[in-house]
Amino acid sequence: MTEITTALDLEHLLEEEAAAAGASKYLSAQKRKEETEGFGARDDVQKMLKGALPILSAGITNFVEASKGKKGRPHVALKSLTRLDPDVVALAALSVTFNRLGRKPDVSSIAGEIGRHLEIEIEGLRIVAAGEGHATKLKAKVGKGGRPAAARRKHVEVAQGLEVEEEWTRSEQVLVGGTVLNILLTDLAGIFERHVVTDFRGTTPSIKLTDAAAESLAVSSEELAWTMPILKPMVVQPRPWVRMDSGAYLDFNISKLVPLVRTYSREHKRAIIESIKSGAMTECLEGINAIQDTRFAIDERVLEVVEWARGDGKRPSRSFPDGNPPKKVEKLDADTWAAMDPAARSARARRSKAVSDAIQAAGADGGVFTADLNTAKLLTSVHAFYLPHNMDFRGRVYAVPHFNPQRSDHIKALFHFADAVPLGPDGGRWLMIHLANCGDFGKVSKKSMDDRVQWVRDNEADVIACAANPYATYGIWGEADSPFCFLQACFEYAAWKLTGYSEEFASTIAVALDGSCSGLQHYSAITRSAEEAYHVNLLPRETPGDIYNVVADAARPTLEAKANECEASARIVSVGFGRSDVKSNVMTYFYGSGKFGMRDQHMKQTMRPESDAVALGEKVEHKYALLTKRTNKETKEETWAMDGGFSCANILAQHVYAAVTSVAPKADEASCWFQSVAATLAHESLPVIWSTPVGLPVVQRYSEYLNKTVALWLVDRAVSVPTGHGKLDPEGNVLARVEVLTRASSVTRSSMTSVPQLRTRMSTRGSSGISAAWAVMSLSSASRALQNSAVDRAQMPPVRWPSRRFRMRP
Repeated sequence: MTEITTALDLEHLLEEEAAAAGASKYLSAQKRKEETEGFGARDDVQKMLKGALPILSAGITNFVEASKGKKGRPHVALKSLTRLDPDVVALAALSVTFNRLGRKPDVSSIAGEIGRHLEIEIEGLRIVAAGEGHATKLKAKVGKGGRPAAARRKHVEVAQGLEVEEEWTRSEQVLVGGTVLNILLTDLAGIFERHVVTDFRGTTPSIKLTDAAAESLAVSSEELAWTMPILKPMVVQPRPWVRMDSGAYLDFNISKLVPLVRTYSREHKRAIIESIKSGAMTECLEGINAIQDTRFAIDERVLEVVEWARGDGKRPSRSFPDGNPPKKVEKLDADTWAAMDPAARSARARRSKAVSDAIQAAGADGGVFTADLNTAKLLTSVHAFYLPHNMDFRGRVYAVPHFNPQRSDHIKALFHFADAVPLGPDGGRWLMIHLANCGDFGKVSKKSMDDRVQWVRDNEADVIACAANPYATYGIWGEADSPFCFLQACFEYAAWKLTGYSEEFASTIAVALDGSCSGLQHYSAITRSAEEAYHVNLLPRETPGDIYNVVADAARPTLEAKANECEASARIVSVGFGRSDVKSNVMTYFYGSGKFGMRDQHMKQTMRPESDAVALGEKVEHKYALLTKRTNKETKEETWAMDGGFSCANILAQHVYAAVTSVAPKADEASCWFQSVAATLAHESLPVIWSTPVGLPVVQRYSEYLNKTVALWLVDRAVSVPTGHGKLDPEGNVLARVEVLTRASSVTRSSMTSVPQLRTRMSTRGSSGISAAWAVMSLSSASRALQNSAVDRAQMPPVRWPSRRFRMRP
């Protein structure tokens, strides 16, 4: 009784700390946002701004209409305000005023800055009218997260070049901005008010928030902060899921923030609630409860080595935090920059951005790593802990805490089971297979199971050495495909050997099993296609199948056949074509990717890095670039230039796409059917709705709100403004009438990703003696459970697909 009470007390304490830590982190982040982007960038202020914008916009519209009707000399601001959308004027005024409240809120400065912003907006309209792509380039610079000062300099440069500068005087800026500011103070008197600041320089008319507005922001910020808990594993068994909001954590204020299914759709929530009430989701709930009832413990053997690797500056894998990030790319002097051609400039800018991102990521990764290690150390003080789980809207199961074994290698290896189970007659063999897979030296994971077992026997001395002294043998295990999981398996294997390879050895580590192009696996199962199933290892075979090699082998002859008449095909063949050129395309095809998506993958993964290397002088020439004719959209002028590999990317996509559909015709037929259904429903503004075999209803609905998006010319932030009578969403956005749009390409991804997790839940719940999906048991038992579940489902009639006339791709 004492132990249970202590565990409960600890859990309550951890949940209180989770809420407090989350609130503190959120408020600190808002403070940093205020310091770097301005007071107006805070979440609570943005919410208030969205509500105030339509009111101020209406006030500006009324002012313009009233001024037009007056006789005599027109108002000084009328000409400028009639050139702009009232929503844009309102957004500029509110953004400037809110940001100024945090620094220099005097009336003159605010009015002048509003005027300058409106001047820039008018110049932006003139730049757009001038065409020639200048507006697109400027917007792209802002959208890529560039510095505001750099964007403003570029704007001035473009405006001067096109001779579209407004050239307002400071007086004009203050007069126009002051007019808008007066409307703001009149129509938003509940938010802003005038006051006078007195100091050694005298009195200065200024603006501040009203007491009511300040109090509203404080309350809003506090409420938001306490909805951001940093969720941790639990040291007591999670509350079972019986309702949409009943599971996991003990504290009601935290548990209500963790729904059974992560969905924002009211329609979907209602469907789930009804399914639970009717009992249709009983199997699903029992499955997810079994998953989160698994007892874990921290593998202190691995934890010690992870700490050592970080402290010693090692980086055994790309997912491990970089203790020695690259140095920042030095800024070139003006003359050197001016002497570079545009391609070299773009390449250097991309390289500089990549290095800067790597430096920032190293800092962020370091912070996450420290938090993970602190959590792991805390959990070493308990015999066992649990991971609450819930589902995304498709039914995929995820651990709720960020600290979980579904993450990178060095985190995954920190977990093992709290309850050990004897290996039994075949557990040792599976441990050896797991060990070989994690190492994957010489691509042994692509060989037969017997070859993998033999690899361990042949390399047993190195395995034992790694377990005995991981610090001295870093040069061995640090080269593994999954270094820390490999090391964990070495520890387990060495301990097993000490028992004389006994079947009674009590093991605690999980054996990792991975699918082979899981999208095609599921299509093969639902279409009963034996040939396609064989390629992805759903049927017995001596060596593992490799669908990527099969597709590459199917595409290669067509490329070679076209080489004599197509320069791009000839170039691809001469450079070399193989498995690595098709893998990304094949993986994403079965989740909705088409030819254009495949082409973009080749551009991003192969062609652009090659172009950057050439532009920066690291390579002499682009191995895929071809001389092509280009036509200027504006002038219709034709020129010849190197295409940066675009033609080859296009040809690769065409041939890989054709190869995939020829290798997996049944999967293609099923995928196209799903897309045709989605397209038909979308035409009627209806969502796609289905129920999984475990009773979970899935609603795929992509809604487009009939709102106008308002954005400033040089600001990468937009505000939605209703085009009619609307309502507020949970974040304060004003919503108008809704148009339902079901994206045909995404329905295949959603339907296929619903399958993997429900298969585990069904087999887990239906197998006698298995109480948790993560439970330690022999792989043979697990395999039999999955096979029995598959056989049961296979008794159902095969799916009949309609005519291929509904083809939606690419």
